Amino acid sequence: MSSAPWSLHLLSEVLAAFTVESPTALRDVVTRVGEAVDAEVMAILQDGEYELCSGLSQQEKPALLAIAATAATELTLDSGLLHLFWAPLNNRELLVVGRFREGFNLEERALLRGMGRCIQLSTKVLAAVKAEQEALRAEQVAKEQAIREATCDHLTGLPNRRLLLAHLAERLAALAPSGRHTAVLFIDLDRFKQINDLHGHPAGDEVLRQVGQRLSALVREGDLVGRISGDEFVVVAEVREQADALALAGRILEQLHLPLQVQGRGLPSSGSIGIALAEAGDDPETLLANADLAMYSVKQQGLGGFACFDASLREQLQERARIEEELRAALAAGQIKAWFQPIISAVHGTVVGFEALARWQHPQRGLLLPAVFITIAEEAGLLRDLDAAVLKDACLQICRWSGARDGLLPRLSVNISATSLADPLLSMRIREVLTSSGFPGNQLFLEITETTLVEDVASAFTNIAEIKSLGIRLAVDDFGTGYSSLRYLRRFPVGILKIDRSFVDGLGHDPEDEVIVETVIRMARSLGIEVVAEGVETLKQGEILRRLGCHYLQGFLYGRPADEASSAELYAASIAGILGVSLQAT
Repeated sequence: MSSAPWSLHLLSEVLAAFTVESPTALRDVVTRVGEAVDAEVMAILQDGEYELCSGLSQQEKPALLAIAATAATELTLDSGLLHLFWAPLNNRELLVVGRFREGFNLEERALLRGMGRCIQLSTKVLAAVKAEQEALRAEQVAKEQAIREATCDHLTGLPNRRLLLAHLAERLAALAPSGRHTAVLFIDLDRFKQINDLHGHPAGDEVLRQVGQRLSALVREGDLVGRISGDEFVVVAEVREQADALALAGRILEQLHLPLQVQGRGLPSSGSIGIALAEAGDDPETLLANADLAMYSVKQQGLGGFACFDASLREQLQERARIEEELRAALAAGQIKAWFQPIISAVHGTVVGFEALARWQHPQRGLLLPAVFITIAEEAGLLRDLDAAVLKDACLQICRWSGARDGLLPRLSVNISATSLADPLLSMRIREVLTSSGFPGNQLFLEITETTLVEDVASAFTNIAEIKSLGIRLAVDDFGTGYSSLRYLRRFPVGILKIDRSFVDGLGHDPEDEVIVETVIRMARSLGIEVVAEGVETLKQGEILRRLGCHYLQGFLYGRPADEASSAELYAASIAGILGVSLQAT
C-alpha cells in the first residue's frame, strides 16, 4: 500500500462523493472504498438486513448476516475463505468489506476505519444539511401560504383588495406607454342576496367562483381580476381610451347575463359596472372609490348597466353623506312627521281613513318628500327608525283630532318596510305606540308592497302572528304589479288590497285595465278582503270603480297629502256630515 497522502486522497474523495443534491451517492462511496483495498465484497447492514450488497450470491448472503453480531474476521464460503473488516457507520448501520486472497494489514484496516468514520461523519453532516434545507423549504412554503392567504381570496383564488391595491399602485407609479391609460372596472352582482336566500350559501359560493372564472377568461395578459368583498369584483386593465373600457364593460355584462349552472340548475345572473380612468395624481384608493361610486350610480338608475365616473358623482356622494348625517339627527330630534292622504268611501263619499306618509320638516331645507331620503335611509340602515317615527307620530296626531272626543277615529294605514317587518322587536314597539297614544289596533293597517308579501312575510311569520293578536291587519300596496300567491292572502291577516295606480290610469280608455281591476275586486270580495284603488284623479275613474264594486278610493281627486291641521279639519267636516264627495261623472 502507499503512503498517507494516498490515504488522505481517498478520504477526500469519499467526502466529495457526498452531496446534498445526490443523497444516493452512498452506494458509489462504498464501491470506491472497496476498490481502494481491492475488496471483492462490499455491504452495508442495518438491523440485520442488507441496505446494499455486492460480491455475494443470494445463497451466500445469509451466511454473512449470521456472523454480523460477532463481527468475525473470517467467513468460510464455497468460493473460499473470506477475510472481513467491519466498520460501524452509526448506531444502526455497519460497513462490511471482504476479500478472498488475504486478510487486511494494519494500514488497510486503518484506512478502512478512517473511511468508515468519514462516511459516518459525512452522512451526519448530510442529514443535518437536509434537515436544515427541509426546514427552510417548510418555512418558505409557510411564508408563501401566508402571503397567498393575505393577498388572495380563499374562495375564488383571485387577488383580494390588498393585492389589487398594491398592483394598482405599481401601475400608477410606472410610466404608462404613450397613449395608454389604467382603467378600473368595479363590478357588483345584481340580486346576489336572493341567490343565497333562495338556494343557500354553497350555491352563492359557486356563483362567485364561476363569475371569477368568466372575468379571468375575458381579460388580457397583464390585466388583473380581483374579488374585494362579497359579490364585488374589480378588473384593472390598460386601455387606449375610454371607449375601450366601455367595450370591455359591455363584454363583461354579456358574459354575466348568461345563466350560471349551479347545483344542476341554471341561475339568472347580471351585474352593474362602474368605470374609472386614472388621471394625474390619482392614488389606488381614490381610483377604486371613483369606480365604486360610478357603479352605485348604475344601481340607482336600474340594474344591469355600466357608467363612467365624473366629478358630479363625487358631489352627489358628498350630498348623500350630508343627508344621511342630517337624517340621523332628524330622527333623534323628531323632525320626521306624518302627513295624511284621505281614503274615501266609494259608496258615501266620506272620509273613512288616511294613509300616513313620511315628511321631513328640515330646519333649513324646508319640507322634504320621501324621494329625497327614503333610499338613503334604506342604505344607511335607518328604515326601522323611520317607520317607527311615522307610526308613532301618525297615531298621536289622529288621537289629538277633535273627532277622537266622540270615539270616532278613522282607519290608519302606515307604510312599513320589509326590514321593519323582519324586526323581532316590531310587535313590542307597535304595542308601546298603541298604549302610549291610545290608538286602537283594530283601526290600524300596516301597508306592505306585494313583493314584500311574497319574499319577506313568510320569514317574519312570528311577527305577523303577534301583529294579528293586536287586531292589526295588513294592507297590500301596489297589488297587481308583482306575483302574489293566493295562499299568502288567506294565510296572513290581509284586510286590504290596494290596486296599483298604473291600472287605475287606464280606466275609461283601456279595456284590459278595466278587466284587471274588476278581476282583483271580485277576487278580494270572495276572500273577504276590502279594496282601495290608488291614484284616482278623475271623476270618470271614480265612477267606473264604484260600478265595479270597489270599496274605497284614494287619489288627488279627493285630497293630496296634508299636514295635521288640514287633515284634522277634513276629517271633522266629514264626520259632521258636511263633506260628501260626488262620485258621479259630469
